[in-house]
Amino acid sequence: MHKLIIILALALCLQVNAQEISELASMPEAVSNNAVCLAKLGDRNYLYSFGGIDESKLFSGIHKRCYRYSLEDDSWESIPDLPSGNGRIAAGASFVKGKIYIFGGYEVFADLSERTFDEVHIFDPLTNDYLPNGEAIPVATDDHVQAVYKDSLIFLVSGWSDDTNIPNVQIYNPETDSWQMGTSTPDSPSFTAFGASGEIIGDTIYYSGGVRIVNGGFAMSNTFRKGYINPSDPTDITWESSFSFPSIGYRMAAGILYDREVIWIGGSTTGYNFDGLSYFDGQGVEPVSRILHFRPSNQSFRNTAIDLDLMDLRGLGQFNDYTFYLCGGMGPGQQVTDKTFKIEFSPVSNQEIALEENIVFPNPSSGAVFFSKTNEFDVIKITNLRGEFIQELNESADGSLRLTHLPKGIYFLRFEKNNSTSKVQKLIIN
Repeated sequence: MHKLIIILALALCLQVNAQEISELASMPEAVSNNAVCLAKLGDRNYLYSFGGIDESKLFSGIHKRCYRYSLEDDSWESIPDLPSGNGRIAAGASFVKGKIYIFGGYEVFADLSERTFDEVHIFDPLTNDYLPNGEAIPVATDDHVQAVYKDSLIFLVSGWSDDTNIPNVQIYNPETDSWQMGTSTPDSPSFTAFGASGEIIGDTIYYSGGVRIVNGGFAMSNTFRKGYINPSDPTDITWESSFSFPSIGYRMAAGILYDREVIWIGGSTTGYNFDGLSYFDGQGVEPVSRILHFRPSNQSFRNTAIDLDLMDLRGLGQFNDYTFYLCGGMGPGQQVTDKTFKIEFSPVSNQEIALEENIVFPNPSSGAVFFSKTNEFDVIKITNLRGEFIQELNESADGSLRLTHLPKGIYFLRFEKNNSTSKVQKLIIN
């Protein structure tokens, strides 16, 4: 029995965090701030890169060249350029029902003035070319949060428009080529941001990071935002925010891990211009080598280290619940890269899913906890992090446990029914 608990503890600490990074074929050129997504076409899978800035990091290096990478052949090829503008950065790309939709972004002119795009470009992976533009974005946006809701609607949240942050939530329906305006975020520095990123799990959009306007200047955002989408009316969104130092980050790539966590890969903890120089002091900005995880089930953050230094990311290619692709971006020294990477997380087992399910609350706890699903077990066995048996308890009639006698630390509650394990729950006592 003790050996089983040790194995489960190791599975939580090692397998869920483990990732393997593979370097793949290089892109045709070094590019950063490119809009990235993955498209599946039958048994073929492609990673796409739209626009970006080249290794010069000058305004004139912002281009509209586009490429695609074959996952099966490990090879890149050119595809048609974006059909408008001189070039663009800070756009977003999403694959929905066979088409890729590229929204917004901005271009920079010789006098360093900027123009935000309102174009919606539609790329057909089957013909490898663009269709006529979609209906223009009501409020032009760049460096926005972009996420797909139930493989049907594409949400554009906040971002930058020409000369200011915007609170708009703009919802595009690819089927009808039409826009609806969702409930705007509160027009405050806690919500409006550019360079943030996020995803939608279920009926909730989560977004993190970015730069905000404070007293006429720029500051890194230190809040984490959630928007609860009314499934009966997706334009009806209830917004919440909370202070969160771990969520600070700029131009991170967001994805969904195991359909249970939002993750943010790379980015930086300082905002910067298209050349990689800080908005705040003009110095070069460096990437962070981390993955930020947020788990909605227990509203918790955690960081895991990653042996990869990349920032200036505008999307990733998500192949499945645990495999992600990155291409381009800036590395150490603001070096624009042509690298392509595959990041694979270890798949979770059914036992690990059971281990992570919340049965007791609150968690963390000061020692008094309540539990649910009382008909699923009749004995609770407590072990410490090393798997050592501590105590056995019978089911409580009122669904509560008092564990105030236990020292602060991490424990595992093993819920048993008829002498077999039903669920395992990690409990933190603080």
